[in-house]
Amino acid sequence: MVDNTSESIKIKAQVGDPFKIRIWEDRTKGGCRWVPTHDTSAIRLLGDEYERTRNIRVSDIGMRYFEFVAIKPGTSIITFEARYGWKFSAESHLTYEVSISE
Repeated sequence: MVDNTSESIKIKAQVGDPFKIRIWEDRTKGGCRWVPTHDTSAIRLLGDEYERTRNIRVSDIGMRYFEFVAIKPGTSIITFEARYGWKFSAESHLTYEVSISE
C-alpha cells in the first residue's frame, strides 16, 4: 500500500512478506541508476530488476523494480538516490517509510 500525500512515501508491510517498490528510471543520460540505502537488520533486498519500456536508438527508459522483505517489526526508512557512475553527489532522492507489523 503506497501513500503519496506526504514528503516520504509510506508503505505498510508484514514481517516475512515481500514487497516491491517500482521507480521510473532514465538511463539515457550516461547511466543514471537508483541506489537504495536501508537498515539491513530490518529490511533485506531480495531482487533488483530493470524492465526497458522504451528502446529506440537515442533513449533507454524503463521501470526499476526493487523487491524487499521485512525482517523485524517497527518503522524503517529506505532512501533511494539517483546516481551516475561519474558523479560524487546524487541527482535526486526518494524516501520510503516502511511500517512493519507482525
